[in-house]
Amino acid sequence: MSRYAERILRDYPLRFKPKEKEAFRLYLMGALRELGYDPKLRSRETALQFGGQVTNVVAGDPETAKLILVAHYDTPLKGVLPPLIMPTRPLTALLYLALPPVLAMLGSFVVSFALTFAVNAPHWTLPLFLALLLAALLYLRFGPAETRNVNDNSSGVAVLLETAAALTPRYRGEVAFAFLDGGFGGMSGAKALRKAYPSTKEKTVINVSCVAEGEELLILPNRNSRWNGELLDAILDSFENGEHTTVFLKTDGLVYYPSDNRAFRRSFAICGVDKVSGFGRLIRPRRATSIDEEHITILKNGLCKLIATYQG
Repeated sequence: MSRYAERILRDYPLRFKPKEKEAFRLYLMGALRELGYDPKLRSRETALQFGGQVTNVVAGDPETAKLILVAHYDTPLKGVLPPLIMPTRPLTALLYLALPPVLAMLGSFVVSFALTFAVNAPHWTLPLFLALLLAALLYLRFGPAETRNVNDNSSGVAVLLETAAALTPRYRGEVAFAFLDGGFGGMSGAKALRKAYPSTKEKTVINVSCVAEGEELLILPNRNSRWNGELLDAILDSFENGEHTTVFLKTDGLVYYPSDNRAFRRSFAICGVDKVSGFGRLIRPRRATSIDEEHITILKNGLCKLIATYQG
């Protein structure tokens, strides 16, 4: 793995609590300064975290950059079900996302009914059901941290750092790097970036997330970016296949990728997927234990070439 990937996975595997995020931001700021950038912290209060705040790390000027590369650095809470992302099967993906609250409701009902039936206290069924349901929903929102974060999204952060390191000073003014907080808080970090830099609403934003493993690196434009012929051609010219990895730009059909790219009008998402029967192109965020070195090389070289050639 790259030096950045090794350091992140060794010293900052969890970026869930405020202190964990703060420690990682200090490392991130130092790494970017060593590379010759002038990173800045951009914070914003967010109601989604009940009075808390999200803090992004931004290198470069999003107002003047032609491309903005983003990756969320925060790590998720541990879900009851293993996370599965199916970017080319939107309906299946949305149904799977709906399963945890549905199971919480059914489980709360079964437990409350069983307990009150056993003691012959039917008048307690509804209050117990509501209490159990509230506890289950609070767990889904404020549960323990996920410890297997190699893919989501240590991999994206490592790729952005490698790209920042490889990019020559000649082209550093063409791009801005944004390491986003709040990827698992309603995209609050992405919205904070959009608020701080209003021109990002019309800029091309490329979100790198879940790229640690997979036989294919999938590039997904949103519906507005599908019509940017100049950028699509530049992407096709910039990214090359690896020995074991294929790069695929998908411009047809319905897609749904639940990440920060959804906060921007003109965006792309890059993710690593495997083709699995019944699921289409599938991401299993918990599975990866390391970041594929070939993925890092393909994305670093491709993004550097794209930055140098795309005129915006």
